[in-house]
Amino acid sequence: MKTKSILSYKATKIRYRKNNKTFVKLFLGIIAVSLFSGCEPKDVFEEENKVMPPKGGKVVRVQPDDGVTRVNSLTKAIKENGDGIYELERGGVYYLEGKNVISNNVIIKASSGSDPLPTIQPLSDEQGALNSDMLRLQGNVTFENIYFNGKDATSNNILQRLFRLDKKNLRLRFDGCFVENCRNFCIRTDNSGSKVYIDNSTFRNFALTADPANGRLFDSRGNAPDTISITNSTIYNLTGHIIRFDGAVAKYVEVKNNTIYNVGYHFRIDYAMKAYIENNIFANVGWKAGYKANPPCAFWELKELTKSDSYDPKDIRIYIRNNNVYTDEAIKALYTKYPGNFERVPLNSVAEKMIADGHLIYENNISEVLKFDDAPALPMTYIDKFFEVLNAGMSPWADLPFFVDENGQDGFTNNKTFTFRYPASSISATASTTNGPLGAPMWNQ
Repeated sequence: MKTKSILSYKATKIRYRKNNKTFVKLFLGIIAVSLFSGCEPKDVFEEENKVMPPKGGKVVRVQPDDGVTRVNSLTKAIKENGDGIYELERGGVYYLEGKNVISNNVIIKASSGSDPLPTIQPLSDEQGALNSDMLRLQGNVTFENIYFNGKDATSNNILQRLFRLDKKNLRLRFDGCFVENCRNFCIRTDNSGSKVYIDNSTFRNFALTADPANGRLFDSRGNAPDTISITNSTIYNLTGHIIRFDGAVAKYVEVKNNTIYNVGYHFRIDYAMKAYIENNIFANVGWKAGYKANPPCAFWELKELTKSDSYDPKDIRIYIRNNNVYTDEAIKALYTKYPGNFERVPLNSVAEKMIADGHLIYENNISEVLKFDDAPALPMTYIDKFFEVLNAGMSPWADLPFFVDENGQDGFTNNKTFTFRYPASSISATASTTNGPLGAPMWNQ
């Protein structure tokens, strides 16, 4: 049903060897011309806090890498040319070897057309060493219509981390991108004041199966972000968090019009001064159970913010409305099968108090089990074992399957990915704040 003319990295391993460079170059060259087409067209979405690097300025067209005589062409071009727009060739592969840092304010985008998206992918060095991070960011960066694969092109080893924001007040944006494969986290902030925007994109396969507390989309590491915006996107197959606040106070958070599927961790907000979470589908999100019956653990877990010179909890305004949060029966049955695991209730006591005090608006949320037309199968063998051992550690079972791909090969082809369309007769089809469908718009066209 889904076919892709893509070579499998699993079948043939490629490494730098002085006596084999011709073969490596040929193999990587074949991959470069056979990869991955683009995401669906972007829906216009206005957001009052969106402040991005200015467009305009020089346009630098970067030639693809071959993995042997050319690597790191993108970051070398940025270092040479500075601030500007960097256009990547559709169907081309841009390899990142070693530590790569972007210190300028740049827009990195696909060239115009309908050919496969350009790919950015790590490549281990001659000794087989793979850097822990794909990109370190010290300038404001926008990615438009780029495919990121966190698997090493030579060994299939998966990176720990993809994007790290090193400095204060940085802005990072993904628009029309497809991002997959990392173990610890996709986006991490190592300083405060960051603004991160994800729009009309797909993010999947962030998992550390030996330690499923990892596998996070966004991790603040306790550094207070300015803005976290996730809109019109599809997110699936994470062992950890969608957003890990980690005790940091975000000024503005929005999670709107997304389809989110198979995420281990529930939604904990600690903390946000202003947040809008609406028109989303949370399907099998938060399957990591609670481990005590009283007080019950909650899906929406809010924490009480202490007043300080910087923040007054009286200023908090959080809106959680018009979302569909549900769990499939296959997971629900595990609460009975393995006593000691407790299903989460919707709200904790802090959230209930915030409603009473007028700081949380919680309304029009539903729980409707949907049948998507072609979602990946849930990794029930892995989830079953997690329930059985009561979160005592998954290292002995780290090889149980969790990552998904349409046909067992890396990459994706437009219109041949997993899809999350659901019947128009569903309650969710008219349950949004505008009486339209919940979830990512790309599945409702």
